[in-house]
Parts: sequence; C-alpha cells; structure tokens
Amino acid sequence: MLLVWADNETEVDLLGYEFLVDSLVVALTEPRLLPLTLGVLGDWGSGKSSLMIMARLQLEKLSAAAEEEASDGQESRRRYVCVPFSPWRHQDFEDVKVALMSAVLDRLAQEITEPDDEQHERIGRLSRFKEKLRASGRWVGRTTLAGVPAAVTAAAAYDPTLVPVEVLPIAQAVVGAAVSEGQRALASSSAKSTTSVGSPTDVEITNSTEFHRQFEELVENLTGVRAVVVFIDDLDRCLPDAVVDTFEAIRLFLNSSKTAYVVAANQAVVEAAIDSRYPELRRDDGIGIGADYLEKMLQLKVAIPALAVPEAETYVNLLLADLWLGPEEFATVLESTQKLRAGGELTVAFNLGIASGLLNAVPDKLARDLGWAAEIAPSLATGLRGNPRQIKRFLNTLMLRHRSAALRGVVLRPDVLAKLQILEEQHFPDFKRLFDWQLGAEGTIPELAQAEGAVLHIAAAETGSATSATSGSAVAAAKAGTNNTRANDSGSERPSRVRKASAPPKLRADVQAWTDKEHVRHWLALEPRLGATNLRPYFTYSRDKLSLGVAVSRMPQHLQALLRRVQDALPATRRAAIGDVAQLPPHELAQLVDGLMDRVGRNPGGPGTLGAVELAERIPDTAATIVQGLLPLPPSAVPGSVGTAAVRRLAGVAGIDELLDKWAGGDNTALASAVRAARRPST
Repeated sequence: MLLVWADNETEVDLLGYEFLVDSLVVALTEPRLLPLTLGVLGDWGSGKSSLMIMARLQLEKLSAAAEEEASDGQESRRRYVCVPFSPWRHQDFEDVKVALMSAVLDRLAQEITEPDDEQHERIGRLSRFKEKLRASGRWVGRTTLAGVPAAVTAAAAYDPTLVPVEVLPIAQAVVGAAVSEGQRALASSSAKSTTSVGSPTDVEITNSTEFHRQFEELVENLTGVRAVVVFIDDLDRCLPDAVVDTFEAIRLFLNSSKTAYVVAANQAVVEAAIDSRYPELRRDDGIGIGADYLEKMLQLKVAIPALAVPEAETYVNLLLADLWLGPEEFATVLESTQKLRAGGELTVAFNLGIASGLLNAVPDKLARDLGWAAEIAPSLATGLRGNPRQIKRFLNTLMLRHRSAALRGVVLRPDVLAKLQILEEQHFPDFKRLFDWQLGAEGTIPELAQAEGAVLHIAAAETGSATSATSGSAVAAAKAGTNNTRANDSGSERPSRVRKASAPPKLRADVQAWTDKEHVRHWLALEPRLGATNLRPYFTYSRDKLSLGVAVSRMPQHLQALLRRVQDALPATRRAAIGDVAQLPPHELAQLVDGLMDRVGRNPGGPGTLGAVELAERIPDTAATIVQGLLPLPPSAVPGSVGTAAVRRLAGVAGIDELLDKWAGGDNTALASAVRAARRPST
C-alpha cells in the first residue's frame, strides 16, 4: 500500500466542493448568460483544477443524457462541448493565443461528423488564418509611435477605457496603423497560400473581425450543441505576456454567443502579471490596471474559500481513510460524508465516531491516525490557511518521515511526529529553540516539561480545577529536576510537593519568553504531551531545515518587500516599513519576524539588527521573540548603536536584562561601553 497522496487534481471530491460545482454548472448552462467568461479564483493549491474537472464531468453527464434523448428521436440541443486548455504548457515554445485557438478549433472539428461542406470549409479557413497569425507574429498593439509606450497602445487595442484620456487619441492612431499593417501582412500571406491550395482568395480570412464572424457561425451551426465551454487552467503560472495573450484570444477571436470560458487563477497573481505587462498604465491613485482589466474580463466569479476547521478535519480524515480502507468501504465513507455535507452545516462530516457507526470494524491504524488528526486539524486549518495542497503536503512529509525511520528500525510515533511537524512548519524559530534545548539534554527536554507544566497550571486556573494541574507534564517537570527540591527547617533537602495551580512554577527567562507566545501555548496544549519523551530521533528527520534556517524565499512577495525595508540602512525607510508591519495580520507578522531574526542571525552587524530593536519597541507583541533571537548573537558582531537602542527601547521586556548583561560583559568594547552608558542613571 502506498502511504502517500499524489499532489494532482482529482475528480473525487474530498473537500465538499459540491456547492461550488453546482454554482459553476448553473452558470454555464444558463443560455442568457452566454457569452460568458467566468473566473474560478483561489490561492495556489486551493483545488481550482479539481473543481473545474468536476464541473466538466457534470457537463459531460448532461451531454450524455442529451445523446440518449436524441437516440429516441427527440430533438436535443443540450450537448456541451468541453475544451480543456493550459496556457502554461505552451508559453515557452508557442504563441499562447494561437495555441488556444488551435485547441478550440481542433475540438470543434471533431463535432463535424456529417458531410457538411460549409462547416468543413469554415474550419479550414479559420485554421489557415490561425497559422498565418502564428507566422506573422504578435502585431496587434506591438507597434508604437515616438512618445507612446508600447503598453499603452496594446491596452488601447484591447480596451480603450484602460488608457489615460490624454494619450488615447495617439494610442488609437498607433493601433490603427499597426492593425492595418498587420492586416496587409496577413492578406499578403493569404494571397500566397490560397494560390497553392486552389481556394478562392476572396473567401479567405484576413483580419480578426472576419475570424470572429466565421467562428461564431461555426459554433452556431454545430448540430445539437448548446454551448462550447473552454476550461483554462494554470493561468497564474504563466508569464505576463501569456496571461494577456490568453485574454486577447478570448476577447478578439473566440468570444461568440454560444461560448463560455472558465478561467482558473489566483486573482492577485494574475493582476500582478497584468500590471507587469502594462507598467506605464496607472490609475489616478497610482495603482496599476490589473484589477480593472480582470474586472472587465470576468463577468462572474466563483471564489474558493479556505477550509474551515471542521472542513480541514474532514479532509484530513478522508485522506487517512483512503489509505487504510478498501475501495468498497471508502466508497461507503465518501457517500456518507457527502450526505452529511449536503445539509449545509459546518461540522466534521467524518471522524472516528462516524467511522465506527459506518464500518463493521475500524482498522486499528485508521483509528490511531484519526486520533492524532483530530488534535492537529485546527492548527492545519489556521497555520496552513486551510489550503488543501499544503495540508496534503504536510501529511505526505509526515508519512515519508515515518516510513524512512521504520526502514532504519527507528520507531517514531505518528502523533508525536505530527505535533512536532506542526511547530516546525508554522513557527520554525520556536522549533529551532526546542531543538537547541534538546542538544543540551541527555534525554527528555527539561525546558519543554517546564513549559508544559506552566500551561497546565494556567489551564487549571482558568477552569477552576487546581487539582488537574498536578498530573501529566507537571509531574514530568518535577522528575526532570525543575523545582523538585526545597530546604526543610533543618537545612536538609527533601522532595517538594507539587505547586498549587495559583502559583505556577517559575520559569527561566528564555523558557518564559517562549511559553508567553500564544501560538506556543496552543501548541503545548495539543496532545500528546512531550515533556517526558526523548525527541532526539524525531529531530533527525528535520536536520535539513535545522541547518538551513528559515526560507525567506517562501514568504509572499509583499512580506519579502517589507523585510527588505525593515533592514534598510536609512532610518526613515525603516520607520515607514515598521508602520506597515504593524498593520499585518498576526500570522503574517509572526512570519516576518521569523524571517527578520533569521537574517539578523546571519548578519548581526547589519542594519537589520537595529531594525529588529525598533520593531520590538513599536510592536510589543514581537519584543520577547526578538530579544530571544538576539541572545545567541556573538557580542563581537553587534554594533554599539544597537546596545544603546536596546537599553532605551526595550526596558521591561522579558530577557532584556540577561541580554544587556551579556553585551556589557562581552569583548566588544564599543557595545559594552554603549550599554553601560545607556544604563547609567541620568544626573
């Protein structure tokens, strides 16, 4: 049995996308909406490709039913001709516009099964024009006059409303000249080619207007066809020229009264590609035209939402069921899940309890995996933004690590591995801190046991159950040697009693700072508790990341740009950047701070170190993380100005005294002097 999942689109709906499929099919089968360009919008990995496959299959089922009606002698125009197309697969070696036209024409040629000379001739004319267009190159909107940017003329050819009023007349004149020149070139090419094939010159297509008319007649006269539906995938993987060419092909050539185009894309990526293609075009507020361009192209939008926690848990559970159940049992599970989802309630539609009621016997391995999956599902939904591809990759990584360890005879508990991987994937610096503690411990990690004990005390205090905090990891903390002795009246040592919930154990400064983070506390509360577990074997399978640090290249583009500005040498640039950082949502803020501290660790003498101190002052929630990130830096590499700034800006932050003491006593004279001077009371 292969214990991983393919990272490909699928026609099996594990995500509960039935309502989205229905939305697509309803829109595509409504004649009054045609011609239609419909956007399926979502992040990478959200399931756009799978959603389009499911919608295409539904249309093909409707077409099959229409064929049966026609076989009974009933007239039917309910067939849908579906054309899948990926511009990404053509952009490196072929004109994407021509490739899309070819895909559509080749598919329509298959529909002309009767000896219809006119339809066959029309296909031939359209194909010859398309080939001449391929040979003549991209002539529409590619010629400019002095002083008029190429992007302006291209946009004028496409949609004049996107061009600033003051340059529109010139741009349109340029476009007119370019189109005329292009049409002359095509006409010349047409005259030469028609002589060789013996076709009358006057019936050949020589411009986009004639192509559009002939194409519309071709589609209108297809027997029994209600609509031609083109599914365009992977647009957000394309270069800017390919993105624009795809839309040009739809708008200028293929947009007829019985056609629909379903475009799957990440909206922000496509808008950025259009902005990049037309950098000179800006609205009055300085924003590019990408959003306006896309708004004009898409008459309807179907947005794929991120998975909520119950949906993420159901998805993970179904993936696990697919591993451990046979085809018939899994089909039973899937049918039950679909029925529960059909009610519209946002609840877990498949878990261990439901499995127990459906199956004669739940396999032990499935029961085990459904147990830990219930614990990590909320973290996967929030930390991975409910993205199905990221969730599947998380599980694939987990399974591959588990199997790799088994090949070496190493036993790794899947629940422990899953919990550690949550911290590793979502908060790598905190995972790295745990690893550093493990390096200093022979077996279990005392600091982890302390942190778990503190979290249990807090939970007990909040629930009013002081006694519940005396079990589990609090005991493990005592066994690990934390506050496990106290002096009696005679001065001798004896085992201490477990502290009351109202007095949680006092933690070392770095452990306290680590535990104070909300996401760390949430992670510590997940089952299983790890304070009494030797984690060394588990860290072995993360050494590639532990040696490389945070991969800033995985950040979204806007966070990478902010990160560069926070590290700028100019104070004004840093201050402005920190103001923007303060507006970030919590998960993006944590990601940026992680990336910043990774960069500071690589270059302590750079301006990023001062930027980190300034960020900690402006956004107090980041201060403890930043101070803990500064502690491992060698004092010899830290500029003296950073010491002065830290004293003045970070007073009262957990761990700051330990940091300043280290700098004041280090071998960096400038840093030590700056710290001592800044700490000296003013007179």
